Amino acid sequence: MRYTPEEIVRKIRRAQHHRIRRILAIIRKGTASGRYPNTRDFSRELEVSRQTIVRDLDFLRDEEGAPIEYVDDRWGYRLTDPGWQLSPVTLSTEEVFAFSVGRKALEAFEGTPLDLGMRSMLNKIATSLQGNVTLDMESMTDHMTVVREDYVNQDMQTWREVAGCVDRREGMRIRYQRFDGETKHYVLAPYHMFFHHGNWYVVGGKMQDAGRREPGGKGERAAMFAVSRVRSVERTGEYFKAPEWFDPKEYIKQAFGIVRGDKIFKVRLLFARKIATYIEERQWHPTQQIISKRDGSIELRFETAGWKELVRWILSWQPDVKVISPKRLGKRIEEKMRQALSEGPIPNGK
Repeated sequence: MRYTPEEIVRKIRRAQHHRIRRILAIIRKGTASGRYPNTRDFSRELEVSRQTIVRDLDFLRDEEGAPIEYVDDRWGYRLTDPGWQLSPVTLSTEEVFAFSVGRKALEAFEGTPLDLGMRSMLNKIATSLQGNVTLDMESMTDHMTVVREDYVNQDMQTWREVAGCVDRREGMRIRYQRFDGETKHYVLAPYHMFFHHGNWYVVGGKMQDAGRREPGGKGERAAMFAVSRVRSVERTGEYFKAPEWFDPKEYIKQAFGIVRGDKIFKVRLLFARKIATYIEERQWHPTQQIISKRDGSIELRFETAGWKELVRWILSWQPDVKVISPKRLGKRIEEKMRQALSEGPIPNGK
């Protein structure tokens, strides 16, 4: 890959910016402890030559005005003013714009766990920035709006407790309301959390099976729980090691949406010409392939272990999609459509 001269300069500046901040942190620590660092310490820590370190020290003193002095009898550098701070980060117009768009995007998650501390953090960053030009970061995005997806209201305390158990690798007892409304109790080893379509999900296995393997090298089946339907959570105080067989990227790759089953199967769907452009421009599944037909229709192919969300998704595109394979998927769609058109109470089947 080749870079333009401007890109090379930017890359060099980023690397130097990282080094001088690290050098300053090392000197500050040495000043406080009385163990003054020298160029050999910097070179070993940052894995660069002594000449590079000398240039960075000159830059700090000459360009930034850092109160750094070399103490002969201590063979190292110290800050004569321990409270001195490096000037704020300098951003280009494009970088400030990107930052403002990021702040705008947070509006879509206002009131959700994604908003926890993030807005405060970005505001702190914004106040420490010093751009190359003067820009009003709010007015820059007046002509941009991020439309919020449908989302689930979360109990913040429950979300924090679940997330904490996932982070600590600690078991948890939960009282959980299932999709059908029934409430059950589980003792769960929470492996990972996913965010999907406005809701948070935790995936895990039975606490007593954590880290084990089934005969043949396959792991215990993991289960998915919507955090919004966790009615109570209690830490068990027992810790577990995440099983080697669980890979979150592979898990979600085999699912369709957030739900997956046991066996992977191949799916072939044919979409009508009038919605072909919309289907073609989006990534519906990590394994997808799109084949264009002469009549303008397209065929979408992928492999998944998902089922429930896949059925609902196909139904949402009727009558503009047909199932080519597998046959049992086509039969399930036909069955659901007949049930929807039939008179009488809504069926409770799967």
